Amino acid sequence: MASVSKLTTPKQNLQRKTLPKMCHSVDEFYALYDEDGFIIGDQDRQRDYRVKIIEPRTIEHAKIVVSIYQEIYNGTYPYLEMLDPYYIKDSFSDPNCYWGIFRIDEGSSEAGTNVGCFTIIYDFESRTAYFRGLNILPRYHKKVGARELSTAMCVRFLNATMGKIDKWYIEARTAHSAVQYIARLAGCKTQALFLNKDYFINRKESDCLQVAYWDYALETTRIIPEFILPEILPFYYRAQQMHNLPHINRLEMNPIELDLNIHETLRIQTKVKLSTTRDSYGYVSISIEDPKTGSYLTALHTESVKNIEKIKFYCSDISILAGFYLLLKKYANDHNIEYIEWQVPVSDPMFCKFLLAQDFKIFGYVPAWIPSKEQTGMFEDAVVLACITGDLKIENIKLLPEGQALLDLIILNEQIPQEPSVLPEIEKIINPAQIEII
Repeated sequence: MASVSKLTTPKQNLQRKTLPKMCHSVDEFYALYDEDGFIIGDQDRQRDYRVKIIEPRTIEHAKIVVSIYQEIYNGTYPYLEMLDPYYIKDSFSDPNCYWGIFRIDEGSSEAGTNVGCFTIIYDFESRTAYFRGLNILPRYHKKVGARELSTAMCVRFLNATMGKIDKWYIEARTAHSAVQYIARLAGCKTQALFLNKDYFINRKESDCLQVAYWDYALETTRIIPEFILPEILPFYYRAQQMHNLPHINRLEMNPIELDLNIHETLRIQTKVKLSTTRDSYGYVSISIEDPKTGSYLTALHTESVKNIEKIKFYCSDISILAGFYLLLKKYANDHNIEYIEWQVPVSDPMFCKFLLAQDFKIFGYVPAWIPSKEQTGMFEDAVVLACITGDLKIENIKLLPEGQALLDLIILNEQIPQEPSVLPEIEKIINPAQIEII
C-alpha cells in the first residue's frame, strides 16, 4: 500500500460510525481524522466544554504546566525537570520539543481554564518522536474530550513533521488502559512492556511501549534480520503478524557458544573505570570507555525511579561486553537499582545470548528501531531485554488485548530455562576502586 505521506490527493469524506476506529498505521490514522481530531464524516461528540490547544511560550505558561503536573501527581512526579518552570520555559523554544496546553474556549463560565498539556520530543537523527506527558486534570476527564484533543494533537504533529519523522511512540502507564486506547486509535501498537520500571505516587508501576509507523518506514527503511535466536523468535513472529509483514526464511546456523576470553574480561575489570556525572534533576550519566579497543558503554541512571536505561554501546568483542556488564552490575548493586533495560539489535545474536544468560528477560520486540551503524537511513530491529530485582508485580496491570497477549508471552517465555551464567567466579574479582564518581 502506498504511504499517505507520499500522496497529494485530498482526504475523502469517509462515512464512519461514531465508534472510533483502531488504526493499523500512521497512514490510516492520518487519512481518517480531520485536523480537529474527529473522524471525517462523523458528527462531533457532545462535550461539556469546547477546548482549544494553545502553543506555550512564556514563563507563565511554564508555571501552568508545572501546576498541572503537581495536581495530577499530588506533588510526587519523579522526573524533576518537569517541575522546574525555567527548564520547561527553555524547552518551549527547543526545536526538538513540541508543546501544547489544553484550555477551555469561549462560551463557558470556565473559559480560559487550563485543563491539561502535552509534550512531544523529536529525535530527527533516528526519525522518531516521543509523546511524553499527555495530561488532563482528573476532574475534566469526561468533560473536555480527551480522545478528540489527543487525536487533534497527533494530526498537528504529523503536519509539522511530514517527511522528517518515520515513527512515534508513547510509554503509557499500565495502571489503566485509557491512554493505551487513545494511542491505539492513532496506530500505536504494543511492542514491549517495561515491567516494574517506573513509580507512580511512590508505588512500583509498569509501562507499555506503543509504536506507530508510517507504512514506508517498515517497507523501505527496515533491515530484515538474517538470523534470530530461538528464544526471540516468538516475539519476532508476533511483531511480524501485528504489522502484516512477510516472514524471513530462517537461516540454519550452528549453535552460538559464549566463548569468553577470561583474560580480556579481567583486563576490563582491572584497567577500565566506570565514571558518572550527576545533574541537578537526579539523572546520572554512566560512561565506560576502553581506550585500547575503542569500545564504550553509556547509560542513564534515574535516581528517582531506581532504574538504568538508554544503554548505548559498542564492543569489539563479547569478552569486553562481559567486562562492561560486570562493572555496570557492580554499580547497580551499590545503588539499589531495581530495573536495567537494554535494547539490543537483533543482528547481534551473541550479545543477546550473553544478556539472556545473565537473567535478562525478553520484554518485547520493536521493528526498525535502532539506527544502523553501517547503512545510513536504515534501522535494525531491537529486542527489549530487562533485568529486575524481586518478583514481577503484574496483578494490577491493565492492558489492551494485544498488550495482554504480549504479557502472556513474556510469562510463558520466562518459564523456559536459560543457560547458566559464565561469570560468577570472575565477578568476585572486581575491585570497588574502579567505580569513579564525579
